[in-house]
Amino acid sequence: MTRKRKRRSSIVEIGTGVAVVRIYTINRKDGYEQFTLAWREGGRRRTRCISSMDEAKMIAQQITVRLTNGSSATCEATRRDIELLQYCERTASEFGVTLAAAIEEWASARRTAGEIPLSDAVRFYAANRNDLFATRSNAKVAAEFIESLKRKGVSDLYVRHATLNLKRYSDALPGNIADVTTADINRFLDGLKKLGPVSKNGIRRNLVTMFGFAKRQGYLHPDRKTAAEQSDSFKVQDKEISIFTPEEMKRLLLAAHPRILPLIAIGGFAGIRSAEIARLDWKDIKWDRGHIEIAGSKAKTAARRLVPLSENLKAWLAPWREDTGPILTITDYSGALSDTAVKAQIPGGWRQNALRHSFISYRVAETGDVARTSLEAGNSPKMIFRHYREIVDAESAKAWFSITPPTDWKPSEVPRTVKERIKALVMST
Repeated sequence: MTRKRKRRSSIVEIGTGVAVVRIYTINRKDGYEQFTLAWREGGRRRTRCISSMDEAKMIAQQITVRLTNGSSATCEATRRDIELLQYCERTASEFGVTLAAAIEEWASARRTAGEIPLSDAVRFYAANRNDLFATRSNAKVAAEFIESLKRKGVSDLYVRHATLNLKRYSDALPGNIADVTTADINRFLDGLKKLGPVSKNGIRRNLVTMFGFAKRQGYLHPDRKTAAEQSDSFKVQDKEISIFTPEEMKRLLLAAHPRILPLIAIGGFAGIRSAEIARLDWKDIKWDRGHIEIAGSKAKTAARRLVPLSENLKAWLAPWREDTGPILTITDYSGALSDTAVKAQIPGGWRQNALRHSFISYRVAETGDVARTSLEAGNSPKMIFRHYREIVDAESAKAWFSITPPTDWKPSEVPRTVKERIKALVMST
């Protein structure tokens, strides 16, 4: 029995000459059409069956190009290859670039990133790019920061020091604050050869505060430590605490000019800092309640505290009990203290911070309570443990807080200033 051949309904030729490919359409028994490609390659007849005429024509064209160019059969693209190519072209077109341009950009990024996954590199860049923040020069930020301090009511002394320190910084680093590195700040601080570690740490604190201000203003990344925060601080060598003896304190009080005496008495018997005393008024001394009130706005630490008003301190301040206005009316109190030390014949002259050091030392010896003394002095217990314990004994402490004015003592009369004389004249008319 002879085998029936499949019926060919048509023949389509693609290409010419040796590069011709014929497409035979065959009607199968199941009713579907089948398209067979036939061509000669390498001295042999080759065939391939396809279920779609469009696909058959596309592959036939690829074969004719290959035959014309003499390429290998392995270069032939499959339908899946074509679909993948079309998908990639559509994806690239969403970003307005060709597939070739997209591949070139990817390859360049891949070479730059090295072993880092591109997605990680892009996320890191997006989180750390500085061009999203407002551009501000160091000088501009410093000026804005100083204005913010003034609005907050910070002391004039702090504002003056901050202004001086930040001008020194902005003159050394005139660029934008976002471009400043930790190494830049370290070099700036190291270059302040004439300043000691305490002064350098003070400037560094101003920078840390200013950079924090810049972060809140949106000039720096909100989630990263600033360059100032990461800069190095300077080690301060411990110095021996200088205090006055009870006998020296008595001589100082008796030799003091009435305008400076309250500062010496309050500093020695209450331990209040000279800069804080300069901000106090006589109304801050609560005579009946037995304490001196230092408001947060007048304290160095910005925290309100109450300092005991000892009986001997009351006695020294008694002549001013009815007074009002500022306790300290002298501008250059440091010079007045030096003059007082000379009059009182204090060996070596005036001792820096010795009034406060004396109070803390004698108070710890008197009470034996470091925590209580730290609250009264506005200091940390750690600092008192480190510097003030066992400096003086209880007997010396008793003598210190027993220093009182001589019987019938009164401060010498202070010549009235021109302003005071004018005020008295106006009130009398």
